[in-house]
Formats: sequence, structure tokens, C-alpha cells
Amino acid sequence: MQTRSTRLGVFGVICDGDRLLLAHQVESGRWSLPGGGVHFGEPPGEALIREVEEEVGLQVVRAELLGVHDNVYDPGDGVQRHGVRLLYRAHAVGVPTPCSPNEVDEARYFSTDDLPAPLTEWAARAAHLIGSGPH
Repeated sequence: MQTRSTRLGVFGVICDGDRLLLAHQVESGRWSLPGGGVHFGEPPGEALIREVEEEVGLQVVRAELLGVHDNVYDPGDGVQRHGVRLLYRAHAVGVPTPCSPNEVDEARYFSTDDLPAPLTEWAARAAHLIGSGPH
């Protein structure tokens, strides 16, 4: 019998004009929004602040829930997962700089009309929610 698990994540949709901040994930090789998992008992807003600072060194000063992305996937370890990702429009200060070289090796802004590949589904969803990008 296969084990099942639900994983809650939070991700910052941080913009500079029409440009969206993306972080390149070392493990998957994909571009994503800065963010990550919520610890047990941790409020999602606090997790967002922590994750954005840990990954790209920005200080989130305000955030509003923008949307939700979810999917069911099997990473091949015998545990079927339901990933639920809260996407926050986040206003942050600072210069994006990768702070966790084992997780993120690059962070930069991209025009929402010219996003890099490969891109996570939730980053594509965020680009759509802010008004352009892949649907």
C-alpha cells in the first residue's frame, strides 16, 4: 500500500514593474518563486517571511494571498504527495541574492512575457494571476 502525505508551501510573487522574481532551484533545475515548506504549527505568513529571506535575502514587508496551486505527484519514493502552495503577492525590500547555495543558485527578475524554462507550475500560475504569462 502506498503512503500519502500533504505538503503545504508558501511562495512569494514579488514584482518589479512587469518583471517577476524567480529563483533557480539547484535540485530540480527549474525556475520557481522564492518560498518553500511551512513547518508544523508555523503560521503561513511567517513561513513566507522566513523562506523568502532564507532563499533570496529579501525582507517581506507586506503580503496578500493571491491564489493557490495544488497537484498530486509521486516523487518515486513510495509516498504519493498532495502539494498545496499558497501564492502571496509579496512586497519586499533588498536586492535578491541567493542565500542557500544548495537550494538556489540564481535569483533574478524576468519579464512576465519572457519567462525562462523550465518553470514550475506554480510560478506559471502566479504569472497568469498577475495578468500575463503562460496560462
